[in-house]
Amino acid sequence: MARILGPREPSSGGGFGHRARRWAGALVAAAILLMPGVARAQKAAGAVPDTLSITPAMVDAGRALFHGLGTCFACHGMKLEGTQLAPTLIKKDWKDAKGGDLGNIFSVVTHGVPGTLMVAFPGGISKGDAANAAVYVWSVNHRGAKP
Repeated sequence: MARILGPREPSSGGGFGHRARRWAGALVAAAILLMPGVARAQKAAGAVPDTLSITPAMVDAGRALFHGLGTCFACHGMKLEGTQLAPTLIKKDWKDAKGGDLGNIFSVVTHGVPGTLMVAFPGGISKGDAANAAVYVWSVNHRGAKP
C-alpha cells in the first residue's frame, strides 16, 4: 500500500523532489532576470518593436531607407502611392502584409513576395534597416506620418 508523504517528510529518493523543486525555482528566477537582456538582443538584431515604442527617429530612419538605400520608392512611389511595378502602400486591402500589421510588413520586407519584384532585404539592407522601413510604412498608415 502506498504511503502519502506529509509536507516535511523526505521522499524515499533522499529528498530528490525537494532539490528538483529548488532547481526549477532557480531556473525560473534566472529566466525572469535574463528576459530584459533577451529583449535588448532582439532589438539589436532588428526585431520589430512594439508599436507603442515607435519613436520619430525610427520613422525618420525608415523614411530615409525607403527613399534611399532600400530603393523601395523606385517601385512603390515617392509617396507610397504605388506604380505599375508595385502596389500602393497607403491604407488599403493589404495583399501580402495581411491587415497592414507591423509584423506582416516586416515579414514582406525580410522574406520578399514570390512571383513579384519584391525581394527580401531590398537594396541589401540589414534586418535592423528592414525593421525601420516597416516602422515607416506602418506609421504612415496608422499614425499619419508624412510619406
